[in-house]
Amino acid sequence: MKKLFSTSLLILAGMLLLLGSCKEDELPVSGEGNVANNELPVRLAETDYNPDNTYYLLNDNESQDVYFDSGQRSFYVSRPLQFGMDDEHCFQLRFYSPRALKNVTFWARIDGYEEEFKFMSLEKIMPFQQLRVHIPFATKDLTAYTRSGKKIRIMANPYLTEENLTFTVECDDPYWARLQSIRCKWYISFGRYSDTQDSWKYKMKASHTREAVAIALNMAYMFSSERFKTALYEFGPLHSNNDKAEIDKTALLANVLNHRGLTFGYTTGVMGLGGGTTFGMHEVCYLEHYADDKSITETIFHEFAHCVGYGHAGNMTYEQTGPGWITLCNNVYVALSLDKELPVYSRRFLHTRWSRNRYFDDIYVASKHIIEDPELDALDGGLSPLRGETDRGGNDGEPVAFKLDYTDLPGATGTTFRPKDVYVYGDTLYAVNDADNQYSVEVFGLAGGGKKHLGSIKEWKHGEVTGKFGGRPNGVTRAHDKIYVTHEGSRTEIFDAKSHQFLTCIGNGSWGTGPTQTVHAFDVLLYKGLVMIHDKRYVNFVEEQAIQSGVTPRIYVRSEHLGETNGTYGMAVDEQTGLLYSTHPAKRIDLFAPDGIREGVSPKRTGQLAYKNVPYDLDFYEGRLFVSSNGTEKFCEVNPRTGEIMKDHTTIGGITLQAPEKFCIRRHTLFITDRVKNGTCVYAIPMSELK
Repeated sequence: MKKLFSTSLLILAGMLLLLGSCKEDELPVSGEGNVANNELPVRLAETDYNPDNTYYLLNDNESQDVYFDSGQRSFYVSRPLQFGMDDEHCFQLRFYSPRALKNVTFWARIDGYEEEFKFMSLEKIMPFQQLRVHIPFATKDLTAYTRSGKKIRIMANPYLTEENLTFTVECDDPYWARLQSIRCKWYISFGRYSDTQDSWKYKMKASHTREAVAIALNMAYMFSSERFKTALYEFGPLHSNNDKAEIDKTALLANVLNHRGLTFGYTTGVMGLGGGTTFGMHEVCYLEHYADDKSITETIFHEFAHCVGYGHAGNMTYEQTGPGWITLCNNVYVALSLDKELPVYSRRFLHTRWSRNRYFDDIYVASKHIIEDPELDALDGGLSPLRGETDRGGNDGEPVAFKLDYTDLPGATGTTFRPKDVYVYGDTLYAVNDADNQYSVEVFGLAGGGKKHLGSIKEWKHGEVTGKFGGRPNGVTRAHDKIYVTHEGSRTEIFDAKSHQFLTCIGNGSWGTGPTQTVHAFDVLLYKGLVMIHDKRYVNFVEEQAIQSGVTPRIYVRSEHLGETNGTYGMAVDEQTGLLYSTHPAKRIDLFAPDGIREGVSPKRTGQLAYKNVPYDLDFYEGRLFVSSNGTEKFCEVNPRTGEIMKDHTTIGGITLQAPEKFCIRRHTLFITDRVKNGTCVYAIPMSELK
């Protein structure tokens, strides 16, 4: 038994996966995978897998009645790939593994034939795949090739049985060699355990069972390895009691290898419960054991020590007599992980923290150790969160020139319409209005060179609740059919770009630094799948893929503390360098490298440019950096490497900017707010005038 703590149950969601079937009169494959030429082997590529022939074990929609039934879901760690013929003359394989297996060949032997012959070639066996295909020579004659290269005829045989038809497997994947090296004899299953004891009150989710498979394979491989054997004998004495009675390490290792097995379960109120084949753990233990997660394995090896017969005395569980079993095991486990020797050496194979089918929502956790690997990058797109595409739309069209003010908004006055920020997407202009008691986003149509008012976003329905801007709004952008609006009420409201319906928000409206909080919100920018929000202290980063209607997304990571200052903020990315530029009221421009951001690790500034005045906003146009500010030089072209003013554009043609603040450059046009008292307006100025 381990440390006590409280738990909470969250609403869960699952993903539907379809169950495959086997048809006696056809082989459900196509293309090169068929046997239309009556010649073996059957060849299947990943593209040939479909719901007719493939089902995924332990998927999120699988019933507990299935995965708690050891007759349906169990395996030996030395044989995670199960295969053979069933009663319907189907060849079936089940692969208990979070990793795929490449280049797999199955050979068949039929009683009465001298040699085994090549039956099936699989380009890849997918993680947790159950594959069922009809055995074609049960119903028709086929040509086959033996190991010695002979071409033979396999006659149709409807009387095939498990006794007269056997299979063997070959694979040149290094992962297969690792699995084959496992010497442990453990039988792995999943247990419901007690419905009346509080410690077993909550049951394993399918996501936990998949992690249990990873843990079982990793432990079994580690204990089977020469590295563990060497480390065991080189480590200090292991004690069975507080009198420091030394444990025979040879006998201990034999006991570990020959242990009967583990029935994984889920515990609450305690971190773990173990003994015999009982092996229950809390959710955190199923997640944090990876070297590229928290790299904590204490409970796993503590409970396993109970399973092989040791109590809390000595140093096999609590290490009361000095460093012992759990330290030894962690040392080897981490080393094998970092060397990519463990079968499942990274959390990225399963990404269970991203799963909604679990009890907690601690999605983002910093890696104690970074593991780079092309195989992992192919699974999840890499360690960088820049996995999306920047919305390049809405930037077409001819340049425009106009002045937009309160006269363009029906019923408005100079005191009720004060544009703070502006963004243009195609023929639509969004102006954030921060006039006292008039907070809104005003939407205008620019088609045909006009400035037609199309509507307002002032209030919205969220279920039965009427929402409104809970603080002074100050930033707006649009991307991928969503409108994002920041305000000082510590939220960034998100609306559907077509209907203007409220979808969700970033920040829960409570000022703070929790996983769903921001410290106010002053500006918003989207770039390559990241939503970036500048608040009073930090730049907050949120994954765009996490934006879902009705769900408040968690902060992926927030920057280092930038100083707590109210003010006007602006951000833009230099497409040539990929650097994020961000204004700060302390007369500076902060630089960040978004491609270097990593989960749970606060990104630090990669640079800082001193600026002559207090900068308000900035944007790039064809590699040129423009900055608005206070002071004499109110709108300038700036050297993006030094922060020095290159040219003062406070006067552009016949327009002299009086109090410019936030702006955007879209459609080869500068759209900029000029915050003149009682006469705030938006100017549209063709960029051709800024030479």
